[in-house]
Amino acid sequence: MTPTSGPTLDLKRRVAAAVRAEPSPTRVAARQRGWLTFAISTAIALAIFAEAGGVRTAGRPGLLVVWTCVGWIVAASAAGALAVARGRSMLGRSTQSLAILVVALPLALLLWKIGVTIPFGPEMTAAWPGRPGFRCLGLSLAMAAPLLVAFVVIRRRTDPVHPGIAGAALGVTAGVAAGTLVDLWCPIAHLPHVLLGHILPLVLLALVGAWAGRRLLSP
Repeated sequence: MTPTSGPTLDLKRRVAAAVRAEPSPTRVAARQRGWLTFAISTAIALAIFAEAGGVRTAGRPGLLVVWTCVGWIVAASAAGALAVARGRSMLGRSTQSLAILVVALPLALLLWKIGVTIPFGPEMTAAWPGRPGFRCLGLSLAMAAPLLVAFVVIRRRTDPVHPGIAGAALGVTAGVAAGTLVDLWCPIAHLPHVLLGHILPLVLLALVGAWAGRRLLSP
């Protein structure tokens, strides 16, 4: 017996005893905790939206509001299906599909927002003096932050392969979900305003999500 075998064996026994004494949550319990966090986060985002004024048409035709909102809802649903749900693989989605989501979704939403607005007349894409987009930027980040927390809790310690890009995808998903509400609140479709107030939040949230993913999604 070597001099260190006794203490080493004792240490292993103490570690094993500590592991046995610390109950690990079941998969069902973890899922319930995650979705409870999501429900609370959604309530917080909706409360912020209501406090900001809720739905505002401000001269926009009702059909335009519907069309732009539909685009954001579809994008949010697709992002959630890819980023939050892991699919059939225990390792989650592929790196390529998540990267495409992070890069393509902001561009697609920009094109959708401008594309569906132009047919309603040039006044719908005109600039609004004094409204460069900072209020939309702040509102987007404020509503997306609790959603991103919920998504990270749901996916916590579940991605051993690409936690960074998975976190970025979660950030974009939270941003698009919040952006749906911001689009209902904001009547402006001027390109610089949309870039600053509606698309930039997606980029910032992707960066924050990537940072959080590398620290919290990896087992």
